[in-house]
This record gives sequence, C-alpha cells and structure tokens, in this order.
Amino acid sequence: MSLFARLRSLFRAAPAPPPRRPPVEASSAPVGLLLGGAAFVLIFMVTALAIFSIERNDTAMARLLAEKGSSLIMAFESILRTSMRSEAGVRLQVLLEEMTVSRDIQFIAVAMPDGTIVAHSNPDRLGEILTIDGEEISVERLRALAPGIEAQWGIMAMEGRRAFVVYRAFMPSPSLAASGLPAPAIFLGLDISPFDITRRQDRDYVVMLAGVMLLVGLAILVALYYAQRARQSRQRQRRAEGQVRRLEEEVRRKEKLAAVGTLAAGVAHEIRNPLSSIKGYATYFGQRFAEGSDDRKAAEVMVREVERLNRVITDLIGLSRPSDVRPRAAVLADVADHVQRLIRQDAEKRKVRILCDVPRSLPPAWIDPDRLGQALLNICLNALDAMPDGGELRLAARPVPAGSGQAPTDGKTRLWLALAVEDNGKGISPEHLRHIFDPYFTTKGHGTGLGLATAHKIMEALGGDIDVTSTPAGAGAAGASGTRFTLWLPTRPRKASPATERNPA
Repeated sequence: MSLFARLRSLFRAAPAPPPRRPPVEASSAPVGLLLGGAAFVLIFMVTALAIFSIERNDTAMARLLAEKGSSLIMAFESILRTSMRSEAGVRLQVLLEEMTVSRDIQFIAVAMPDGTIVAHSNPDRLGEILTIDGEEISVERLRALAPGIEAQWGIMAMEGRRAFVVYRAFMPSPSLAASGLPAPAIFLGLDISPFDITRRQDRDYVVMLAGVMLLVGLAILVALYYAQRARQSRQRQRRAEGQVRRLEEEVRRKEKLAAVGTLAAGVAHEIRNPLSSIKGYATYFGQRFAEGSDDRKAAEVMVREVERLNRVITDLIGLSRPSDVRPRAAVLADVADHVQRLIRQDAEKRKVRILCDVPRSLPPAWIDPDRLGQALLNICLNALDAMPDGGELRLAARPVPAGSGQAPTDGKTRLWLALAVEDNGKGISPEHLRHIFDPYFTTKGHGTGLGLATAHKIMEALGGDIDVTSTPAGAGAAGASGTRFTLWLPTRPRKASPATERNPA
C-alpha cells in the first residue's frame, strides 16, 4: 500500500465530526408564560361554568315558582267565578284567608290602579295603600310594573316581606273586562326560601366543583411544569452530550494530525532528497534527447510527477504543523475583492457569475488577511468545481451578535462577522458531508483533498469557526441544489480553541 493510501485510510478510520451548523433558536414561549396562560384559561372556564350553572338553576326555579303563582291566581279567579254563579256564594275575604293558610303563600292582595287595596289576605290592610320596599306604592310605580293579562313575577319586598311576587290584572268575571273600567291587579307573594335554598345549594355545588377543578387543574399545571423541566433537562443533556462528542472527535482528529505530522517530519527528509536527485537526473537526461522525441517527453513527465509529489509532501507538512497566523484588524471587503480577482478568469471560463455583498461599512475583522484569503480561495475553487455547467457564486457578509443563538460564543467576542460563500452547484451528499474537512478526502478526479482541511485549520488558528450546509441535486424544492459555507470571524482578539463552543440558547 502506498504512503498516501495509508494516510487516507488513517483519516477514514473513524467518522469525522459532522459540520457544525448554527442552532435553531427555540420558538417556544417561557414556561411561566405558558403555565400562567393555562391557569388563566382554567380560571375563566371555572368561572364561566359557575355563572352558567347558577343562572340556569335560578331560571328554572323562577319559572317553577312563576307557574305555581299563576296557577294559584287562575284557581282563585275560577273559584270566584263559580261562587258568583252559585246561590250559596263564597265570601272573598274568607277565600283569601284560607289560601294563605299554606306556608308557601305569604299574602294575596288586590289593588286598584292607584294602589288602594280592595282585597287582602290580612283584613286589616283593606282600604290602605299597597307597600313596596317599606313605602306606599305610587301610581307611577304601579304603572311601571305594568300588570297585564299574562302573569309576571319578581323578587321584591312587598307588604313588609321579601317574597317571590307573581302578579297580573285581576279578572274575576268577563263582564269586568268588557266594561272598560280600570282593572285591579292581583299580587300573590310566595315564600322565597325555596329559591334561596336552591341558590345556596347551587353556590355550594359550584364552589365544590370549582375547588375540584382547580385542584385537578393545579395538578395538571404542576405535571406540565415538571414535564417541561424534564424536557428542558433532556435537551440540555443532549446538547452537552453533543458538545462532548464534538470535542472528543476534534481531539481524535488532532491526534491524527499529530500522527501525520510525526510521520511527515520523519519521511519528508528521506523522500525529498531522492526526489531532488530523480528530478535532477530526469532534467539532465531530458536535455540529451531531441526536442519532441518520446524519450524527452518521458523525462518531462518524470519531472512533472516529481514536482507534484513534492507539492503533496509540502502540503502535508504544512497541514500537520501549527498554522503561522498574524491576526490584526483588517477590512474584510479587501480580502473578498482580492479573492474575486484571483478566481475571475476561471469563473468566466466556467460561465459562473460572481455576486459579492461584502460592505466596507462592516466593523474590522480580527484576521490574518493572507491566511484568510487562502482559506476563502480554497472554498471558492471548490464551489467553481461544483458548477461545471455555470451558475452563481455569492459572497456575502453581515455582523451577528454573539448572543443571537447563531454565532459562536466564547464569553469575550460580542460581535462576529459571518462571511457566507454560497453556490448553486450539484451539492454534497450527506454521507460525504461528514468527511469534507478530512485531509485527502475528495470526490473529484483531481486535487489532493487538502483544500477544505487547510481552510478548517486556518479558521481554527484565527479563533473563528466554519459551518457548512448543502442540498444535493434533486433533494431540494423544485430541484434546487447548492452548498453554503459560513466563516465566523471575530472582531476582537480571542484565544483559539480546538473546538468552538456553540451558544446553547
């Protein structure tokens, strides 16, 4: 097995960490707000149920007493009509007194339109004025009650008692109705205690029901609260486990790089010296053959292959050694413009249009312009390779606060610059997306597979981070595809870390 095959197998021995993506900020409302809203709805439902229940029972009891009072008045009038036709007759006062013997009937009174009592269950009240609320009733008050043919009712203090009063126009004989004279009104006062008892029972029932519902509701709210707490705890645990896995995978990747560095340092000297000799002899023999001959072409192929092998070794050593960066405050637009000039000719050949939205008004980025330009160039070249039939390459930058839930957080940098490189090429499949930052991993027929690995190493050395999302061809809506790299750049000095911690918010 060749040296580079061994290196490729070394980096593929374990799964590479998945590209870190900006977490989606949770849209759920705070637990207190949810529980408060649920409690408000519960209280509203209990109150509405209580009011509805009381009103329904009050209406039913009032209808029952009104029907009872109306029936008694009709019976009273029927008895009077019958007595008028009979020879023996029945005395009106005796009839009134006999009807009020029942505890349910408190009084019966017949009053003229001016309030004068013409018949009463209490004979002492004859000729006096009917009283309501402790005062003699006025003509206007009696007219406002509007006694008519249909029985009406009301709870009022009449004749010194609080009673359920049923009243209507008094018509003991048809001749009185046909005479056109003012008809008296009959008032029948029923005992209000059944109404009060029913209302008190309803109130007790509603209070008990409300208490039970509140207890059940509180139990549900407590259960929801602890369920929410448990869910949040599981989410925090999953985030912590994900961070631990990322750190472990990053450590393993660093260990691999260290192993490659040790291997590269050991073999570079042994390989480069023979390569120099081979290149020298190939050049020497090539010059001895005639121009255009097969021997001279073979010698030139040897020289080119030696140079390619030497470049691979140089890239390997550069990847394994610590990156030498000199960060300073720099204008990000200058780096983007420089990379555009480098790839413009290649983009025109591939019919790729470059769109750049990197304002010069952005805050300065704390970067090494040369090394960042190298990382950005590697990403842009990969994007051009993904669009062999043309397309669009977009470069855009924007400031992102550290507490937004999207940018990295280290407790020091409050503002980040997000530099996005987006293409509408063929995209990257999910099984390949996990390995794109592995050294020597490539799906192209050319190249060494060190471009993105180098870009990732440069971003770590700058104290930044790199994210990637991709939609393979045919997987997006309406067949859309493409890849988006996001470079997170600090705006102030910070200590670089092996793995950038994401904001868990």
